[in-house]
Amino acid sequence: MLIADSHEFIELYRGDKDIRVGIEMVHLRDDVRFASLAPDRLSPTDRDRFGATFVHEVGLPALPERMEVRLLPSVSLRFSRRESGGIVSFMPGYGRELRRLRPDVIIENPFSWLTPRSFQTHRASRALGSPVVYYDPGDDIPISRAHRIMAVWERRIVNHASAIITFNEAGSLRFQRKYDYPAERIHVIPKPVDVPRFRYTGDISGLRASFGADTDTLVVGYLGRLARYKGSAHLLDVARSMGSDQDLARKVRFVFVGAALSSEESDADYRLANTHVTGMVPNTEVPKYLAACDVVVLPDLTSPGGFSTAAAEAMAAGKCMIVGVGSRTDFLPLVDRENALLVEPRSPEAIEAAVRTLVTDPGLRARVAAAVGEYAARNMDYPVVASHYLEILDAVCADSHGRSARSRT
Repeated sequence: MLIADSHEFIELYRGDKDIRVGIEMVHLRDDVRFASLAPDRLSPTDRDRFGATFVHEVGLPALPERMEVRLLPSVSLRFSRRESGGIVSFMPGYGRELRRLRPDVIIENPFSWLTPRSFQTHRASRALGSPVVYYDPGDDIPISRAHRIMAVWERRIVNHASAIITFNEAGSLRFQRKYDYPAERIHVIPKPVDVPRFRYTGDISGLRASFGADTDTLVVGYLGRLARYKGSAHLLDVARSMGSDQDLARKVRFVFVGAALSSEESDADYRLANTHVTGMVPNTEVPKYLAACDVVVLPDLTSPGGFSTAAAEAMAAGKCMIVGVGSRTDFLPLVDRENALLVEPRSPEAIEAAVRTLVTDPGLRARVAAAVGEYAARNMDYPVVASHYLEILDAVCADSHGRSARSRT
């Protein structure tokens, strides 16, 4: 089975996650070949992080036999100016490349609304008779008037897809509501993550000491960009509030693993008597920093809502998490006080109450951490997810071949 994989961008700042599923598919089955078709230009996030323009300037991970990444000439098109996103890529030769490749099945990661790439995929799919499967991050994109207007043209393209894979229930509902896509053809499979890599077993005592924490200190961590839209400022408010309590100030240390990358905030804003700011750390070091934290706080996963990589990594590490989702439990497979503490998003008061609970109830902290770690190992590790994807692709190809045989008779 030859699989063609279509990307808007390959993002490398969080490692090889955009091509890792392909790597695992090839490892799982000798009959699988995998070709990823992607633009030669870096995403806006990668450009900021690496100070480069093209993928070849950063480099790709080592690929196994029967797998390749074809970087196609591209231009970037900006359709809005936002702190995150607002830009797509256009690969003029992408459709021709698909036709030359003649894949058995095409998998594509669609955008919040369809980009030129999706229309190119649609035309090539119909010409080749190759089925298309969308895999979607499950972001909760508000369906605006513009989205509804575009959906008139997009609906037939989306419904041409033989199946949709999405990371959460929110993504499933979006395709049903926006495009009237049949629920029975949607597969909810959690976001994949390299679980063994995030089970760090090395010595963390020196790292915790650099935070200003000892063995009895509860280290409350935030990992990611220090930005208001990410919610880091809400955890800073918690640190400021709890810092006024002398007893808690000695027991709890707040660690911000990341840096401010915009002019709106600076790292200095996050430096208090009971906090530590690491600055940006290499992706390879993230498992060690997660291991050094006792609790991980994700203050707001609702703007926009979705299944973030930070959440997936914390789950893989088996960390007790405080997650700002409120009632939107369709974003992540988390149950309050079973495998996470769920609080109202953007609420320093709710986060502080949860931290205080975990200070006084280490048993709850241990039970929650163990449960989320077990869930991640059972459902989110790359080989597990890749195996599920292959089952879906096999079924789609079999159905496509069956329809082709019936049409010939």
